[in-house]
Amino acid sequence: MLEVCFNDSVKIALTLAQSGSLDGGRKDIAGISFGLSEGNIKSPIVFQDCPRKEYVYSIFSFSRYNNHEDMDDSFDEFWQHSIEDLEKLKANPEKIRIWIDHTPDAQCGLLFVADLLKNSDSEIHIVELPKKIKRDAHCEIEYHGWDEVEPKLFESFLNRERILNYQEIEDLSNRWQILKSENAPLRVVENDMVISADISYYDDLIREVFPKDTCKIANIIGRVLCMQKVLTGDIFIAKRIQNFIDNGELTVMCDTKNGFYSTSVSSLK
Repeated sequence: MLEVCFNDSVKIALTLAQSGSLDGGRKDIAGISFGLSEGNIKSPIVFQDCPRKEYVYSIFSFSRYNNHEDMDDSFDEFWQHSIEDLEKLKANPEKIRIWIDHTPDAQCGLLFVADLLKNSDSEIHIVELPKKIKRDAHCEIEYHGWDEVEPKLFESFLNRERILNYQEIEDLSNRWQILKSENAPLRVVENDMVISADISYYDDLIREVFPKDTCKIANIIGRVLCMQKVLTGDIFIAKRIQNFIDNGELTVMCDTKNGFYSTSVSSLK
């Protein structure tokens, strides 16, 4: 069974889970961590230069806290492993198990994999992360993505595993083909469906947590992720904040040498 996920942190968690309760080894995990909810999806993903590689590099090179050490080497290693994992899928494995959650990247990843394997004999299993889990009568846990789940708990979700039938795979593949033809700058999840969107789709949600006085950009990002439940990841939000600074909606009050996230901004005019 090839375990498939769409986040590098989840890939690490699956590796740890395999050392405990899940079967398999490192070679039985494929991380399709290409961030498919943003950017060009029409062009093929290849090892050499391609739009997807350029996009992923832009994420790697974004300076949260001025931590650029060995970034190029880290990216090259990440991209090498990502392409190797993609090749595992292209080899049409007998069975795959997809760990799917409600993040746009994971939902896009599911469509991508279904399209890739629609004409293969691969049996596609999915384990969907519920939005909430009752641990006991007094404790309910809310999850946004598999990267929030402890590795030792992955096995406890296997009772949710099911096999996609041919029609489901066909429908998922067709949806991906539509999204590819639209090739919008962003893809979001609305009413459990992935749709194309403008890059400014989440802007109003971000504006709602603008500081009344002055605060660090990291604090705004935290509010958007936790209070507004925007599941894009922090760097996408940071790039939108940079856009607000560029167009004058936010003003830099204190620029530091510690990176963009440590910069203080205000929405006061």
